[in-house]
Amino acid sequence: MVLLLFVFQNIINPCIAQAPETRINIQLLGPEQGLPSRNTRSLAQDGRGFMWVGTGQDLWRYDGYTFQNFTGMLTRSIGGSTLINQMRTDPVGNIWLAHNNGVSIVDPVNLTCITVDPSRSVKGVDSKQNLDIFFDKNHNAWVAISAGRLVKIDKNLVPAAVYTPPASPQHTLSAESQVSRLFSDGKRNVYAYTGGNYLDVISEKANFVRRINLLGTEHSGWHLQVASVVQSGTDEITVYYQQSGSKQGRMRKYFFAKQTFGSVMDADAPIIPDLIYHDSKAHVWYNSKKEVGFLNKKTGEFTALTTRLRQKSGASIFFFATFLSTDDSFWISCVDGLFKITLTEEVFRKYLSVPLEKPGDIGSSIRGITEDSTGKIWVCSYGFHADSMVYMFHQIDPVKAKARHMILHRPKTIPGDHVIPYKVLFAKDQVYAVTDGTQFIKIKPETEEYYPVEFPFVSGRGFTSFYKLSDHSFWMGTWGGMAMIDTRDLKPVLFNDKAGRYIKNERVNHFTPWTDNRTLVSTTNGLYILNQDATIHEHYGQASTDKIKLPALQIFHSVWYNNALWAGSTQGLIRIDTTLKKARLFTTEDGLPDNNIYASLPDERGNLWLSTNKGLSRFNTYTQKFYNYGISDGLPHTEFNHGSYLKSKDGTLYFGGLNGIVAFDPARLDTSAQKDRGLQLISYSKFNASQNKTDTVTNHPSGSQIIFSPGDRLFAFSFMSPDYHNTALNRFRYRLDGWDDDGWHMFENGNKLLLNSLPPGTYNLRVQVSVAGADWGVQEWQTPVKVVAPWYKSPWFFVLSTLAIGFLIYLFYRYRLGQVLQIQRIRNDISADMHDEIGSTLSSITFYSQALLMQMDKAEHQQVVQKIKENAQQVQEGLSDIVWSVKAGSDEIQDVLARMFHFGSGLAESKGITFHFETDKQLERIKLDMQTRKNFYLIFKEAINNAAKYAGCTTLHVNINYENGRVIMVIKDNGKGFNPANARQGNGLANMHQRATQMKGKLTIQSREMSGTEVSLAF
Repeated sequence: MVLLLFVFQNIINPCIAQAPETRINIQLLGPEQGLPSRNTRSLAQDGRGFMWVGTGQDLWRYDGYTFQNFTGMLTRSIGGSTLINQMRTDPVGNIWLAHNNGVSIVDPVNLTCITVDPSRSVKGVDSKQNLDIFFDKNHNAWVAISAGRLVKIDKNLVPAAVYTPPASPQHTLSAESQVSRLFSDGKRNVYAYTGGNYLDVISEKANFVRRINLLGTEHSGWHLQVASVVQSGTDEITVYYQQSGSKQGRMRKYFFAKQTFGSVMDADAPIIPDLIYHDSKAHVWYNSKKEVGFLNKKTGEFTALTTRLRQKSGASIFFFATFLSTDDSFWISCVDGLFKITLTEEVFRKYLSVPLEKPGDIGSSIRGITEDSTGKIWVCSYGFHADSMVYMFHQIDPVKAKARHMILHRPKTIPGDHVIPYKVLFAKDQVYAVTDGTQFIKIKPETEEYYPVEFPFVSGRGFTSFYKLSDHSFWMGTWGGMAMIDTRDLKPVLFNDKAGRYIKNERVNHFTPWTDNRTLVSTTNGLYILNQDATIHEHYGQASTDKIKLPALQIFHSVWYNNALWAGSTQGLIRIDTTLKKARLFTTEDGLPDNNIYASLPDERGNLWLSTNKGLSRFNTYTQKFYNYGISDGLPHTEFNHGSYLKSKDGTLYFGGLNGIVAFDPARLDTSAQKDRGLQLISYSKFNASQNKTDTVTNHPSGSQIIFSPGDRLFAFSFMSPDYHNTALNRFRYRLDGWDDDGWHMFENGNKLLLNSLPPGTYNLRVQVSVAGADWGVQEWQTPVKVVAPWYKSPWFFVLSTLAIGFLIYLFYRYRLGQVLQIQRIRNDISADMHDEIGSTLSSITFYSQALLMQMDKAEHQQVVQKIKENAQQVQEGLSDIVWSVKAGSDEIQDVLARMFHFGSGLAESKGITFHFETDKQLERIKLDMQTRKNFYLIFKEAINNAAKYAGCTTLHVNINYENGRVIMVIKDNGKGFNPANARQGNGLANMHQRATQMKGKLTIQSREMSGTEVSLAF
């Protein structure tokens, strides 16, 4: 094969696979992280996992996210400020502070502080200055003071005795001397080291027992001096020596029980340590005042860190204190800040990656990754810089750790530019590729030449995937469908142009071999099963006809594994049971670092390896647990690319992203390690609306109830986990039992849970943490939460309010009923008075006028009396209408309609006019107030009178309907009509418009000469 003839070139180191090694992460904490002073003098970790830091006179607590000042708690206990000399953790997790005013003990759970002043309780203690603290196996505290003395404080915090070392010519102590080490043996005896060559044995009552010469009786002629003493076992210590004129340290052990020394040998590390720490990952940490490093017990390799720390701080360093926290983080306090050092084992080999200055930077973005028959890896990139050139086509030999970089170009006889290959496939001894465009190319790797086949049109921006059907036939996915090419004739086919059931106008992302010689295709519209001719056999999606409904449609990748179909989508990982026709979606709520899943490659141990926009994730298909990997685990970048993945024939997995490729053999990874750290509440706060302020509580014990008052809102809870390796990767989720939705929900604000408000009730708040990419921890933080209902929402208030409202409604009803009855009585009285008094008088005038007419002979006299009679009759008629409108009991519209019909029919009959009167049944339930009733009737009456007197009509139609909540009356005659523009506006028409306005209605009059008149009223 031609592929075997290639000559590989080792062009630049970053492209070569790097062997797994220990990754050292160093962070310098200072003012940028909230610590006001860089001069950190002491540090310790309490029983809850918080780190405590002393900066001269200030006391701070660090939770991995922020520094919180607790100096006030200390000064309140002392009665003033002081200088903190040392900080230690006692066996039960309390923090002890040795300072210039005594010893203070901080309870980290209740956040209380008490101070003990040994100078007030024990004779022989003449100084308030306490320099250091030690604890023996009986949980007694021994406080170092000046001149090598120790004050014993028992478990009841009572200063019980003072140890004063005896003076001797061989062991002289100055006022500045202090005990720097305190050891215990298996019998719980105490040993004090003050420097020099001697170790003092102290009794339980703080009395001197004997002195041990650490040089031994055979020290003469060695030219050695004791440099350091550390406890190296339950019943032994290691003594380090410095030999005159030699940089090589010496060491030997001293056994307490036998009171004998071991043999002298070379020191086990280049650093002569003041302290030695053993972590849980087989690393031994050594530190002196100016040097630090660690020994890998698995490899025997020692790594010095002093130079790196100096480079980080920019100056020489003096270490005041060191501490190995429970998560194996190594802490150093110095004048330049607080150092945090974490170690992780590299599990990934890297290709084509370069160091990045900032997290947001990118290197060479990787596209397609393919393996040829010889096991070499072919890679397409968006530009890898090497040897002052930019390469986009690469071949990697993973066995020899060498790479060849190529720039493809056309033969000189074929004009054209360089291309960007997207993905490579092989057919026998031929190399083919699709480009990041619309070309299908044949490549000659030995000359780096390519021969293009231009597709007539590819929907969107070009190709997205590539699939080999046979040695000569290929399918290609595009941004808008599918294409095919046969290498025997190199004639492209676009399925969008073919009639039939093909994938059209949808982005095709991935092809997977399926049963019955079919192919499973991942698209932006779910999954398609295609026949051999590319026609659609079946579809999984969200349509009503789909047999399997998917929770997400935009699918990047799919694979059959462990008796299920797995699909990576833009919304998470989907497990599809093709037998039961069911699908389940896994998201960040379940442990994913990100819901964009570009690939899901299986290993041989039940895991799927997922590439996302926030790192890699290992998903165990049996336990359905996630474990996530990020920058701190050795990834060159956390954002990966679609189409950039490969599982090679030897089981190695390759993933390409924005800074090269990571490769690893899953079978060689230790996946048994579990990160299950504790979880602690930092604080919770609430906004007190009644006092317009925020209340914060920092000492709430887990499990005790939290009570919120009715006016409280804007609740905020802050949490931490005592794993400081990479707190940026720590994720938290919560569940509020008793809430309408009691499922698990991710924190949206890092380590802070924000709740706007909670309705009254009792809940149980549960919180879990995923530490640095691990699965959700088994340990939960939980506490009951009670939200007190306001007094106006209590049951008794509801009952009383209901009774009070009912009583008020009854009183109001009685009052309104009385008013209505009173008004009706007044209306009836007015109606009766008008009818009896005025009506009878008008009747008399009419009667007497008629009598006079019968007795008068002169015509002019008769005309006057006739006019009096007619006016009296008109007033009597109008008075009848007024009496009717005022009289109570006629508010129903049916009463108005009856009076209208009576008036209209009578007038029409007297004039020989045919009268039609029609009403709507929906009007039966309508009531009219007095004013509306009067105006409604009088408008009707005026319109009927006008029609009868002036229109000369023979037919008169009245229609009254109820439409869209309004009463509509239409009066139409077939009379002679009139021209509204020329009509004289008399009192009748003006009164009609005025009455319509009072009703808040609309009056319309339409008429034409010889075409009749139509009067419409809507109210």
